[in-house]
Amino acid sequence: MQFWSFEPSVLIGTSLLIVGYALFIGPLRRRFDWGEAVPPLRQLAFYAGSLCMLVALIGPLDVLGDEDLFSAHMGQHMLLTFVVPPLWVVGTPGWLIRRLVPQRILTWMMNPFIAFGVFNGVMWFWHTPSFYDDALGNEWLHIGEHLMFMASAVIGWLPVLKSELSEQMTTQRKLMYLGPSLFACTALAALITLVPIQIYTFYGNNSVRWGLTALSDQQLGGLVMWLPGDYIYMVLIVWLVKILLDQSNQEQQVIG
Repeated sequence: MQFWSFEPSVLIGTSLLIVGYALFIGPLRRRFDWGEAVPPLRQLAFYAGSLCMLVALIGPLDVLGDEDLFSAHMGQHMLLTFVVPPLWVVGTPGWLIRRLVPQRILTWMMNPFIAFGVFNGVMWFWHTPSFYDDALGNEWLHIGEHLMFMASAVIGWLPVLKSELSEQMTTQRKLMYLGPSLFACTALAALITLVPIQIYTFYGNNSVRWGLTALSDQQLGGLVMWLPGDYIYMVLIVWLVKILLDQSNQEQQVIG
C-alpha cells in the first residue's frame, strides 16, 4: 500500500496559502503600511500549521483513514481541527484578519456563543454515523467536510487566541468559553469510545489487516479524539488560570 497521496489540488492550495500569507505580511504590508511586522515565531506558527495540514491531507493518515482505519481518520480530523487552525490563528496578525474579514462578520465570528455553536456543531454533525459514512463514500462531500472542519475550527479558536479583536473576551470569559468546549469534545469522544457496537460501518472489517477489530479500531479512534483534545483544552485552561492568578497578585501588590 502506498502511504502518500500527492493530490494536486492539496499541493496547489497549500502553496497558494503559504505564498499569499508571505505576500500579505511581507511586501504588501510594507508597501501599504498595513500594520506591525509579524514576529518570527508567529510566522513559524502559521507555516507549521500549513505543513500539518499538508501532511494530514496527503500523508498516511489520509490514505489509511480513507480505506482502512477509523482511528487514522480521527487522527486526521484532530490535526485539522485542534492543531492546524490554532496555529493559523496564532500566526495571523490581527490587522490582517481585520483587512480580510468585514467588521460585521468579524464581530459575529468573535461572539463566543456563535463560535462555540459553529465549531462544535460542525464537529458533532460530521461525526453522526450516517453523515460520516456518506462523506467517506463521496470524494466531493469528503472535501467539503474537511473544509468545514478547518473553517469552523478557525472560528472556534478565534475568541480564545485572538482576544485583541474583541474587548469583550476577557480572561474570565475565555475560561467560561473553554469549559463547555471541553465538555462538548469529551462527550462526543466518550460516545464513540464507549458505545458497544460498530457505528461507522464504512470500514467494515478492514481494520483486521492491521491487527484490530472493527470495534477496537472505533474505540481507539474515540480515544484519539478524547485524550489529545482534552489535553489541549486543559493546557489552555491552566494557562488562563495562571494569568488570572498573576493579575490578582499584581492587584494585591498595588493595593498593599
